[in-house]
Amino acid sequence: MNTTPKSGNKLVTAMNIDAICDCILDEGSTPDALRKALNGFASLCADIGGVRPDPSFDAWADDALLASGVAINPQAAAHCVLDYQRSVTYLRGVYAAIGKLQQRFCDAPLEILYAGCGPYATLLLPLLVKFSAGELNIHLLDVHQRSLDSVERLLAQLDFSDHSVHRIQADACDYQHPRELHLVIAETMQKSLEQEPQFAVTANLAPQLLPGGVFIPQKIDITFGLADLQYARKMAQQAGRNDMKNLQRRYHIATVLSLSPETAAHQLQNASYRPVTETWELGSTTLVIPHMEGITQLDPALFTHIVVFEGYCLDDYESEITLPMKCHDLAPLTGGEHVKVSYQPGNYPRFNYELLQHAP
Repeated sequence: MNTTPKSGNKLVTAMNIDAICDCILDEGSTPDALRKALNGFASLCADIGGVRPDPSFDAWADDALLASGVAINPQAAAHCVLDYQRSVTYLRGVYAAIGKLQQRFCDAPLEILYAGCGPYATLLLPLLVKFSAGELNIHLLDVHQRSLDSVERLLAQLDFSDHSVHRIQADACDYQHPRELHLVIAETMQKSLEQEPQFAVTANLAPQLLPGGVFIPQKIDITFGLADLQYARKMAQQAGRNDMKNLQRRYHIATVLSLSPETAAHQLQNASYRPVTETWELGSTTLVIPHMEGITQLDPALFTHIVVFEGYCLDDYESEITLPMKCHDLAPLTGGEHVKVSYQPGNYPRFNYELLQHAP
């Protein structure tokens, strides 16, 4: 494993995969250089694999509706590459995790499963230039055959055919790997863990790790708070997302859900059924809206914090999947109200809110 990337601040003109990887892994790369590298990667993959990045927000275009959430279509999955800070943070986290695992398990190739790989296998494919054939035994899993076909073309054209890479069409929410895994990569989520099946995927795949194995992301925290989201949006346009933590008016109230590989399966197994709503829900949290001046100017919202691997994290406004989500059901706010918040798994995962008439 080569742990010394070249300077990433050079202009990546040819957009070859080596230069792209070096730029991304270089902690000194400028934001502009990183954007150029990821744009180059997306263009390279689209030309070879045949899937163009597209948000694809119209009428669930080609999304797969699973029992545990929505698997977004290949074009939308490709578009995630252009969420720059998200892609860089995950790639650096994955690279660091592989390095640590190679030190921990030095007697055999690492068994790696990348669930929801999409058409570009974005969080792993660029890193293959740093590894020799035989170091990694990789399994790329996706429910969309079109994504797997795209990855197959990329592996061939980018000269990775000698690497051990297997493609699997399956639902990561119930897939059972034939061997214990050293590393699982699963980024199948939207902000506030809504819509996509990240919780179910984690609950299913994390128990399949070897002792000492790593699941990426390592932790996702969803917190409830109050914020002036209109002001925050204005500041984001002026200052950029990475400066938002010092500029936004935000009041933390409570963490309403923590998703970690160690606890996800137990949480899901202990979900309770609510006959009134005919839904399952995980353990609920009861919040008290504080009495405070100007509360009507604040929005109730959920905030997402992601620990990808050790020090590689994504916080508020640093990614599309860590943008705040306004709780429209609770607006306008009144101080002293008690609110029950619970997470509902199922075919459309989301948070539910219930205003309590009396304090519990």
